[in-house]
Amino acid sequence: MVVFLVRWLISVVTPPIENGAVAVQDGRIVAAGRRKDVVNAGGSGAEVRDLGDVVVIPGLVNAHTHLELSYLAESKPATASYTGWVRDLLAKREGADAAVVRAAAEAAVQTLSDNGVVAVGDVANEAWPAALLARSSLHGIAFQEIYGFRPADAERILEEAAARLETIEADPEVRGAAPRVTVALTPHAPQTCSPPLLKALGGRAVASREPLSIHLAESDDEVALFRDGTGPLAELLRERGAWDDAFHAPGLSPVEYLDRLGVLTPQTLAIHCVHVDHQDLSKLQARGVTVVTCPRSNDALGVGRAPVPKILSSGIPVALGTDSLASAPDLDMFNEMAALRSEHPTLSPAAVLRMATANGAKALGLSADLGTIDTGKLALLAVIPLIEEGDDPLELVTSAPSIVTSLWRAEWEAEA
Repeated sequence: MVVFLVRWLISVVTPPIENGAVAVQDGRIVAAGRRKDVVNAGGSGAEVRDLGDVVVIPGLVNAHTHLELSYLAESKPATASYTGWVRDLLAKREGADAAVVRAAAEAAVQTLSDNGVVAVGDVANEAWPAALLARSSLHGIAFQEIYGFRPADAERILEEAAARLETIEADPEVRGAAPRVTVALTPHAPQTCSPPLLKALGGRAVASREPLSIHLAESDDEVALFRDGTGPLAELLRERGAWDDAFHAPGLSPVEYLDRLGVLTPQTLAIHCVHVDHQDLSKLQARGVTVVTCPRSNDALGVGRAPVPKILSSGIPVALGTDSLASAPDLDMFNEMAALRSEHPTLSPAAVLRMATANGAKALGLSADLGTIDTGKLALLAVIPLIEEGDDPLELVTSAPSIVTSLWRAEWEAEA
């Protein structure tokens, strides 16, 4: 057993503890709290290592990203129009070099690990990102994203998706990484999935108790499609040959539309939720949905700001994600926390850190092992050096610290 002494311990479930400690054995936390208590719990046989003036927090959870789009890091949105960005993205994907795409995704995984992230909710259209996650040290869900706007295509799409899922889960690397990494089918968005497809995927998530991740209420274009069937998204679906001539706009908000289809459940991660009103928030709260906000992606695409304080005050848990490098400047969750605080100065640093740790872990079904510093959980912890003697630890970790390491790297350095 090793007892690590730290200047500040932030467990997320309790206020920060000055002169704290965490005891680790076989990769799991056996005690955490005040220094004296943890040292006593460790007993005379424990090895004690002082990490000095550092803050230790749970490893971060990036609840929404698309690793397979990492090759677009140098090709930022050319337009602030959401549908224009989608059109541009589709064109770029059609001519992408597979080797370049995979190399960029591998580099992105390493960047996440190097910057305090221990788990992800990764959304992919292809099968190979699941094996990429399996080879990494990350935990999380490898979501396989499903599309299909025409109801007549739903049965075929579901059969193909189920076959793809079986193939992925049979991969030796993916099978060997279970349960650290699991694979789940998920719909892309209400505007790209038919009602039968949405119902089937929603029901599957409930039956399997797996998370379901869906882009929701992200743009005005999405709102217009469901309000009256007009706007750029309707035009894009026609351009792509994906339009359903029998579609009739329900005259509902995207949130209400999904709720009537039974898609909103405690398994649901509603990604973005920029354009939501009081009634929408009431629905999300009543169904036990978690909202995942991606502030820098929203800003880059010009879709607006998610009303995070209102979402929280409605009793809805909020998790944090970076989205992809196709719309975000980087995958640094510390930068994402800082951006969220800049957008909403009334949010407390403690609430923002909770979104990047405990809330994300719970939303992805990983809270038994991750999200907080607590007995029995994995000791996958991030270490941030203090800059000045009087630094507020919560302010420091939610204001884009320049140096981040891991508990295990700190352990290795202590041995050197």
